[in-house]
Amino acid sequence: MWLKKTNVALLMCLLVHLVNGQDIHFSYYQFNPLNVNPAFAGAFYGSYRISGIYSDKFFTVTDNQYQTLALSVDAPIIRGLRAQDWVGVGFEIDGILGLGRAGTFHQPNPDDMGNFPVGRGAFQNWAMTKINAAYHFSLDKKQTNILTFGGQYAIVSRTFNELSAGDTRYGILNGTDPDVSRFNMLRSGGGGGGTNVQDRISLPLKDWTFGFMYNARRKDSDLKLGFAMEGIFKPQIRSTSERKQRGLNIHGSYDMKVSKKVAVVPGFYYYSIGDYSAFNYNGHVKYTMDEEKGIILDGGLGFRNLRQAILMVGAEYKDYRFGLAYDLDISDLSPQSGAVGGFEIGVQYMGKIYKKPKPKPVIFCPTL
Repeated sequence: MWLKKTNVALLMCLLVHLVNGQDIHFSYYQFNPLNVNPAFAGAFYGSYRISGIYSDKFFTVTDNQYQTLALSVDAPIIRGLRAQDWVGVGFEIDGILGLGRAGTFHQPNPDDMGNFPVGRGAFQNWAMTKINAAYHFSLDKKQTNILTFGGQYAIVSRTFNELSAGDTRYGILNGTDPDVSRFNMLRSGGGGGGTNVQDRISLPLKDWTFGFMYNARRKDSDLKLGFAMEGIFKPQIRSTSERKQRGLNIHGSYDMKVSKKVAVVPGFYYYSIGDYSAFNYNGHVKYTMDEEKGIILDGGLGFRNLRQAILMVGAEYKDYRFGLAYDLDISDLSPQSGAVGGFEIGVQYMGKIYKKPKPKPVIFCPTL
């Protein structure tokens, strides 16, 4: 059991290094549009959009799962330089609680074999605040072909909790976890650290992301292709010599009706941070159960790097959208993880603000 938990914790260490910098990635990324590309700000039919998604990974295998939460709101706010253009803005708050729950650390006792079980102290957490703006340039007056440029400013804080040598994660990477070593060095001013598990240090970072997107809207189809790049200026993490690695997002989707009630939506999402990359390709089928009530059922299947299979189910009801994703680990580590990858829950609301009509007054002549 200890070996099983250690292997899973090692896998999660690699995943945490994948998000080194500012970025987080979800399997059901459609519920986190602003994180995929800032050009998505205001790119929808409606007055405002509220999106939220929660993820819990490896929860059935180890106490040291990491949890992520993203909440965002965006809206098309004003008309652009031309009548067919518009400007969208957005605001997002993200959080990652990595490899355990902060504040619940306990010094583990060795088992009968002399091995230390994995503790519950988080060695790093993330908090992110992002501000988005996008300009949507329509190539025609009917807004059927649109080019969008978007920008995002992010303030990121990464907090380290020191771990002692009694925690298996301290020596999980053939000796000492590099994040723990860096924390101990910073805490002591460069001379190495102690074993006080209550010590913490926060490393702030400010970063810019820029993105483009092309959207082709037709009566029975909707094509979106785009890319975004973060860490362009490789900002330095304050109080350290470490710099943010550059990241690239490339995405696409094609929503097309194949009958009056059925639509299919193939899509892909490639993202990379430094030397790490992942490719998510997926397909959804939407079935309109009741057009008058706005009830649509959604089911999908996806794969990430041929290492995880992603099962997705969802539904739409009027202006609400719901989604549930479950990751199946099909990599070489599946015997240790029990094929469990984690789950995600997404919710989205598309609000519409209507102006009240002002009818012209009608005066009836009493003599008629």
